[in-house]
Amino acid sequence: MKVPSTGSFGFRANEDKFLGCLLGLAIGDALGMPVEGWSRERVVERFGHLDGYHPRVFPDGTEVKAGEFTDETEFALSIVESVTTNRGALDPDNIGARLLYLVRGESRRWMSPETLVALDAAEESLNFAVALDEDAPASGDVATRGVPVGLLYAVGRFDEAGLRRDAERVTRLTHGSPAAIAGATAVAYGINLAVRGDLPPDRWAGETARFLGGGELADALTRSSELRADATPVDEAIAALGSGSPARESVAAGFYAAMAAEVFEDAVFAAVNAGGDADTIGAIAGALAGAAGGASGIPQPLIDDLEGRIYVSLAAPWYYRTALQKAGLIIDLRPEGEQPPPRPSAPPRV
Repeated sequence: MKVPSTGSFGFRANEDKFLGCLLGLAIGDALGMPVEGWSRERVVERFGHLDGYHPRVFPDGTEVKAGEFTDETEFALSIVESVTTNRGALDPDNIGARLLYLVRGESRRWMSPETLVALDAAEESLNFAVALDEDAPASGDVATRGVPVGLLYAVGRFDEAGLRRDAERVTRLTHGSPAAIAGATAVAYGINLAVRGDLPPDRWAGETARFLGGGELADALTRSSELRADATPVDEAIAALGSGSPARESVAAGFYAAMAAEVFEDAVFAAVNAGGDADTIGAIAGALAGAAGGASGIPQPLIDDLEGRIYVSLAAPWYYRTALQKAGLIIDLRPEGEQPPPRPSAPPRV
């Protein structure tokens, strides 16, 4: 993935990169939506090369429109909305209320059983911090919650402790395993690297593995870095890394698709054509590529045909300003307690 620069990779975070990251997340998710759970062979048989949005029809006859994104993006946007409203503070209870809204609607069909169990329990208890559980699963859909966390800490002096803390908080809304926390932390740190532009993309996976310090996901990211150093073709690399739902596969595959791409569309198309957990891999690849290249690097048709694009376009500037405020780079002169102008409470489907 080529990163715009002023002669070096020290390119400052800006509003275009925040918008590119959130649009990239949604675009990769929506491209992968119709083939989520399919094998690579089935994708090839049905589409040849998937390079646009398609609808999905479920066995019960329900049809999801082309360009719709799934719970990966819905969860991330719920975090964005909550943190913006709370002036940069990540409040699990406030986010949890938004997630309960999602679980009552169409987003429920995309959620994993573990997520549904946790949110159904939280609706009774109003406790949105599940206990730590060494044996609980770690899936890539949970890892995508790291996207807004990475953006929040992408401006100003890097706050490592804050990023690690908030990555754990967004994970423990529904999942309590260290492996699940590592997934969200890895995505958050990768997004941080991509937005700041301090390292070339080829180093994202290896540096993120170092940041994690160890574990299955760190090993997978190290393998992703090694495959990239060998210039392994993207389809072969993702086949070697795996494209399943475990975070060690989908996160590493998403990183590789972004690192190997020359332009944004190369990243998301390679990700979703791999099959497997296509919406998650596409979302991670799209978020990383969009964070690096900004919204200006995304082909306009992929934006125009994305359902919910208006919400993302409205949310990103507010979130960028929130990150600046949190970093102490701008001052909010509104009186204490005064809310910002109203914004959509959920992504409009237009």
